[in-house]
Amino acid sequence: MLPICYDPYAGTLGRFSRAEIFDLVADAGYEGINIPVNTAFLGALSTVEIEDAVKLAQKHSLIVPTIGFGNHILTTPTQKDAALKHFETVLEVARQFNAEIIGVWVNPSQGVSRENSLETLAENLSRMLPPCQEHNIKIALEFQKGCLLDNYREAVTFISDTDLPVYLTCDTYHLFNDGADPHAAAFAMQACLGDVHVSGSNRSEPGSGIFDFEIFAKGLKEINYTGPLVVQYKMEDVASIKRSCEFTQEFREMIIS
Repeated sequence: MLPICYDPYAGTLGRFSRAEIFDLVADAGYEGINIPVNTAFLGALSTVEIEDAVKLAQKHSLIVPTIGFGNHILTTPTQKDAALKHFETVLEVARQFNAEIIGVWVNPSQGVSRENSLETLAENLSRMLPPCQEHNIKIALEFQKGCLLDNYREAVTFISDTDLPVYLTCDTYHLFNDGADPHAAAFAMQACLGDVHVSGSNRSEPGSGIFDFEIFAKGLKEINYTGPLVVQYKMEDVASIKRSCEFTQEFREMIIS
């Protein structure tokens, strides 16, 4: 219930090896880790690389509830075949880790209209969902200011309009940039909230900035949210990895108390 996980992101990827990241995450007290399916974390995406990551998670007793799609081409009409090919790898990684959620950042596609991009996303998702459902894995879409799904309202509308059984990733940084009421946002996503990303309001470590975590926690508690709390921020100070875990433990207590 509400496992606290770390997402290797800016400041960790490329600065530390995969093994070092696992060490840092475990030593900081996290219960889990997000696995981004990209070359920065999994190298050539080979069987050997994936097995190594699985062994590292087992060594440190870290769960992996979420998998990052990694290759941001699901909205690009000319990349449908490549996107679905990459999905095969992502699904295999998710199965290897017994993950619950595949997270998709809904990126803008250069030179493609919003309508065409969203149609492409819906088409790709419709092909990805059956094998995911076969293995009890959810797909969660992440909205972001300036992207195809600019905010939680557009994201909820996309799910309603397409009638696709997908979920949402709600990032506190994106809520803040939208100027959204965190309490109202939680209720709007009640039926489709897959996971929560925890970040400072300027993408620095959680707890920095002015995002109202207390009112967001109140909303999450009232909708009985029990999914992962995934720490994702631009790490500059290595000591912040532990501080972020401790802050998110406090945030979890706000939700369950």
